[in-house]
Amino acid sequence: MYTDSVKYFAISLLLASLVLAAILCGLLLALGQNLPSPQGVRDVEPSVPTRILDRNGRLIDELYVEDRVPLRLSQVPEYFIQAVMAVEDRRFYQHWGIDPLGILRAAKADLLKGSTSQGASTITMQLARNIFLHHRRTWNRKMREAILTLRIEKAFSKDEILELYVNKIYFGQGAYGVESAARRFCGVGASELTLNQCAMIAGLIGNPAAFSPRRHPETSRWRRNVVLRAMLNTGSIDEATYHREREAPLALKNPTPTHTSGAYFTEMIRRQIAQTYGASEIYHAGLTVHTTLDLDLQDAAEEILESHLRLLEETNDYPYLHGNADSMLAQQGLPPEETLPAPLRLQAALVAQEPATGAIVALIGGRDFAESQWNRAVQAPRQSASAFKPFIYATAIRQGYRTTDILLDTPVEFEIPGAPPEEAIWKPTNFKETYHGPVTLRYALMRSINVPTARLLAAVGIKPVIQLAREMGVRSSLPQVLSLATGTGEITLLELTNAYAILANHGIRVDSYAIDRVINRHGGLTERHNPHSRQVLDEQTSFIVTDMLRSVLDGGTGKTARTSWGFHDQAAGKTGTYDDYTDAWFIGYTPNLAVGVWVGFDYKIPIGDKHSGTGAMAALPIWARFMKTAVAKTGSREFEVPEGLIMAETCIESGLLATPDCPITVQDVFLPGTEPREACRLHRGDPEPGDSFEDLDRQLLHRDHWLRHMP
Repeated sequence: MYTDSVKYFAISLLLASLVLAAILCGLLLALGQNLPSPQGVRDVEPSVPTRILDRNGRLIDELYVEDRVPLRLSQVPEYFIQAVMAVEDRRFYQHWGIDPLGILRAAKADLLKGSTSQGASTITMQLARNIFLHHRRTWNRKMREAILTLRIEKAFSKDEILELYVNKIYFGQGAYGVESAARRFCGVGASELTLNQCAMIAGLIGNPAAFSPRRHPETSRWRRNVVLRAMLNTGSIDEATYHREREAPLALKNPTPTHTSGAYFTEMIRRQIAQTYGASEIYHAGLTVHTTLDLDLQDAAEEILESHLRLLEETNDYPYLHGNADSMLAQQGLPPEETLPAPLRLQAALVAQEPATGAIVALIGGRDFAESQWNRAVQAPRQSASAFKPFIYATAIRQGYRTTDILLDTPVEFEIPGAPPEEAIWKPTNFKETYHGPVTLRYALMRSINVPTARLLAAVGIKPVIQLAREMGVRSSLPQVLSLATGTGEITLLELTNAYAILANHGIRVDSYAIDRVINRHGGLTERHNPHSRQVLDEQTSFIVTDMLRSVLDGGTGKTARTSWGFHDQAAGKTGTYDDYTDAWFIGYTPNLAVGVWVGFDYKIPIGDKHSGTGAMAALPIWARFMKTAVAKTGSREFEVPEGLIMAETCIESGLLATPDCPITVQDVFLPGTEPREACRLHRGDPEPGDSFEDLDRQLLHRDHWLRHMP
């Protein structure tokens, strides 16, 4: 009877164990069914910042949600690994993912304290939880965490698990992984961390908010010492080292600053890569974007631009700066319901690009990106004023005109077909409302005279000029009206600068670009700029226009670049001043660099007057000062004269071959067979010829007799 009872009990116990085992297995299978593959720990790539570098590999900015820079385990300091294991998982290399001894030790501590504050999570368990699971303390989560932990331990080596852990764990203040934490809290890379810094950063893992060295320095110091004691207990450091380090202050430093300049350029890059990789992906993908920007030139451009705008504001004492913008509405013809922000600051934009490559080496879209994200270099078409004139003169040269051909600078009226009666007649006027009589093409462009330019546009045709502008990269809408001669068409600064760069590049169009190549997080090339070039203007025409624009700097509206700002290298360019001084331009170039500058307000209100609001006074100084800096870095060279052109010294007034009596002469350029054959007759017997362009200007005001003596 007794034997049967024992036998019955044994069978019952066995059956109960089997049932319990079956239930447990079923539970484990059920909980583990929807868990990700352990390989997913590696497959689920962590969020890594996109890094934007300048052309020399210097960091401009980073785009991220999680600041993370992955490292190999061999790149992590030994002290940091020892600190992490000492405080988080001392038996990491002995257990199989779940540490029974750690669980017992935690349970004992909790029983003695009467709470459940003591944790027993191993490094592998923390990795599983941080990657795939939530942090709520439930039995369901703990069971799933244990299952996933065992799977991870089976799929990876201990070193692989540790490497994943130090790259994925959160350290606070947006820093993920030891490299980002080292930069954020110590201002150095992980490889440069000291023992003290390793202990401080390792101490953050348990509670990044509570142990933050910036927010809670005393608590952080206490936590660091706890880590140092743990390292002493595990034999990672000796007693003397422990006592020395625990008395030391927190080794906290400000993070290594990213570059603060180029904010408008960075935003332009962000928009471009977002179009390719997705707006959200760029904050996680860990791309390295190598750009064309030169940080040295960018810094110089921003400093020069800001200093000159401050000077203009001091000189003009704009009421808009003092909150009086609304009082100017009526004066500027703005509707009463339109209110201007106050204070309203003067703005400017700058673009610098290499003519031969199209690479943008500096770009400014405004004075303060934090104040306004509107990129005035790229997104803001403005009336181009006289900066548009080279398109007209290039069209004329292409059609067979010579720089010495005569245009009439006398009052003229143009009928506008189809216009209402009040707009049926257009009367162009000159800047100073004075007229010079007959002038050469070179002189008209050099001195930016409106009336002869309008006559020239009427002669060559509006459509051919617009067509050439399109061929040279102007995408903005251009009105088919004669007032294009005075720059009524709205164009962006980037478009104009790129078009002028074509003149510097022998008539070859190479579109501007900002991204050279993109590298993914694994070092693979995902994108590289592939330049395209095409001849849109013949080389001879391009050089002849360039030679005319050189006169702008040597004796025309841009001469203050030489006389006031000390820029003496060979260059060509053009000023632009729109009606009522609302837009000021200077676009100019050397063989190595094309630079455009625009100055104005975001609203159509005056920059100043003839002494401060012109292209020569508001924009040219920025261009000249920046170009001096750029040439000092990139070097200077002369424009190459294409084969087949004829050089001849001519009189700037008559356009004929110069004689000793001619007051101002110029070395002019002609296609073979078009050079003048006759010597100047205008200055025969002139008793006191002028010796400057200013004298010449005065002489030309009273040259109506030219009409009778024109060859």
